[in-house]
Amino acid sequence: MKNPYLLLVLVFSMMMTNCGPGKTAVTVDPYLGAWRLLVEGTPQGNVSATMTINKNTDGTYSGSVNSAVGYFNLDDLKIDDNKLSAEFMIQGTEFDITGNFEKNLFKGNVSGLGDNYQTNGTKIVEGENSLKP
Repeated sequence: MKNPYLLLVLVFSMMMTNCGPGKTAVTVDPYLGAWRLLVEGTPQGNVSATMTINKNTDGTYSGSVNSAVGYFNLDDLKIDDNKLSAEFMIQGTEFDITGNFEKNLFKGNVSGLGDNYQTNGTKIVEGENSLKP
């Protein structure tokens, strides 16, 4: 190249365009994805489950729970200020799940029929097996 300064200006310009302050980082919603849960002390014993949380195009959350007891959609799912609340039906009986997210941990309860079951979990990192206890 005849002019090394031209090359330097081109490289510097590309760096400023691609790495400059005009770029914003995409924030990943920490609640989205699969969560491994353990619901303790139910009439069926301790129940392992996978809770999956999605975000709809209108910004609301939706989700489901899959366990040995069955597959259930989470209704009226809300997450606000690290707090989750939702409802689901098992054999015609309504249950609630509530709890708090603390980074990759979930601490909460499943309640229904006058009983309350401690429920704890961890977020499943991509590539992990969701069926591990």
